[in-house]
Amino acid sequence: MKDVFLAVDAGNTKTWAGLTTADGELVGLARGGVGDIYAPAGAEAAKAVVLSLVGDVLDSAGLSPSDIKHAAFRLAGVDWPADAQFWSATLEPRFSDLSIKNDGFALIRCGRLDGQGISVVLGTGAALAGRGPAKEWALSWWLQHPLGGAGLVGEALRAVYLSELGLGESTKLTAVLPPLFGVSTPEEMLELTTKRENTFSFATLAAHAPSVLALIEDDAVVAQLVDTQASRLADYIVSLAGSCGLEEPVTVVAGGGLLREPGAPVFAALRRTCENRELNLDLQHTQDPALVGALLDALAEGGAQPTEAVRSRLSEAARAHG
Repeated sequence: MKDVFLAVDAGNTKTWAGLTTADGELVGLARGGVGDIYAPAGAEAAKAVVLSLVGDVLDSAGLSPSDIKHAAFRLAGVDWPADAQFWSATLEPRFSDLSIKNDGFALIRCGRLDGQGISVVLGTGAALAGRGPAKEWALSWWLQHPLGGAGLVGEALRAVYLSELGLGESTKLTAVLPPLFGVSTPEEMLELTTKRENTFSFATLAAHAPSVLALIEDDAVVAQLVDTQASRLADYIVSLAGSCGLEEPVTVVAGGGLLREPGAPVFAALRRTCENRELNLDLQHTQDPALVGALLDALAEGGAQPTEAVRSRLSEAARAHG
């Protein structure tokens, strides 16, 4: 039987588990809910999601944990040593050869197969990580600004409220956002999203990011919000590159729901910002799901060095499954 490798990409919106052979054949795939131990449902709920998906994908291929050559777990919320210990206690009894890292690392090999470089993943939130000669580092709680879809919409709400107070520019967001929340006015929207026992989450906010971005050509406030997020991302990229000891040009691979399309406004703004600052980067865009990078990690860590052909095969198969 061919060696089989397992990867899990767990996020704060959805979680994927996949199985691949050394030649890039995707032999199993499963998708589920939130696998982030910091999510409102809690660590035990995240553990249940991850273990259920692992069980599902193994069952679909007729395999058991002992059949896995190497497993790469890329999990949102692996931010501190205690988080890694939580997952180690859960997973090490099941798998003899595995790695557990923050989900920010998952996309790096979609940029460079040797696993060196920086990943920028923008979905509901943001995950940035780097790996170089000096060290590997996921920024996690070091990210000090609202980023990703939820960050963008949160800043859009702030812009509306400041405009209403006469402290900010007039913006079309004032008319666009309240109906998206099922109300008529900014005041009703503010009450709805801040009152006791409100049910709004990062995912709820992020769902409205496309509506905000749709105004970028017609609203200076929205354009500024996007440029601000791009500028902050560039700052973090520079910090990561220096901390990880990466040599120029630094490979930066960007993906995730907010950057999924090649013409994504935030990616265009990031490229423009990096060019204006004359940063020596190889800035790449990928439409690959982060699971592809996690599978490449599983192969590389398990002794089966992935090739471009393997990456292409996994990419095609993963995209076909959405």
